[in-house]
Amino acid sequence: MRQNPVQRQSFVAGISGAPATSAIVSINILFFLGVMASGGPGTQNLLNWGAKYGPYIAEGQYWRLFIPMFLHAGFFHLLTNLFALVIFGSIVERTFGTRNFVVVYMSAGVMGNVVSFMAGPNPGVGASGAVFGILGAFGVYLLLNRRFLGQMGRQQLTSIGVIVAINVVMGLASTGIDNAAHFGGLLAGGLVSYLIAPREQLLAVDTPFNFGTPRMAMRTGARPAYRVVQAIVLVAVITVAITWIESGTYVTNIVGQKIPG
Repeated sequence: MRQNPVQRQSFVAGISGAPATSAIVSINILFFLGVMASGGPGTQNLLNWGAKYGPYIAEGQYWRLFIPMFLHAGFFHLLTNLFALVIFGSIVERTFGTRNFVVVYMSAGVMGNVVSFMAGPNPGVGASGAVFGILGAFGVYLLLNRRFLGQMGRQQLTSIGVIVAINVVMGLASTGIDNAAHFGGLLAGGLVSYLIAPREQLLAVDTPFNFGTPRMAMRTGARPAYRVVQAIVLVAVITVAITWIESGTYVTNIVGQKIPG
């Protein structure tokens, strides 16, 4: 099918304006190529690369709460997550700014794995927790600024709600989908966004042609830097608390391995 040149140019321009999104996409692809080159996306190989696995986390391998957001169990798994990341990640990055987008993405990815760890010991990989965090963050932004974004904002908020609802239903109806990671990412994205999402404002702009009647313009008010620190601390405290409590439910067997209690 032919592609409209204007649409192609807009897509490229959108990605070029979202450097963190482009970098995260590249990292995911590099990890996938590394996994494929070292034996493929089998369970053991993914564990070797850093997949989430309850007993290993309980033993102190806490980096398994971070690395899995860059690992995928197959090409289709990678493709679907990257498709959502490119579309929504670039929007959120341009809206929130690159620094704040990275905070949202990483916080949601880690929180998704933490909640997944709490839900069960099974291995898990994928960027879907972080992607759900992006959706949650954008949804909270639209909700906070609904007075100024008008009909378009309401339509976008409805679309976000429909996308999340469809994915929840599909997750409940299918096996092998980590619904806990989705929920954790969505929750983290919403919490972080509440603290750091931009607030839109209507300001009067005087011009020589107003004849005494100011023209109103919408401007974005960036959140102060300490809000970013608050968001990071909040996610860190929740992450540490859940990990500590869940790790305490594991016991050591006779060969010194951690197993669910």
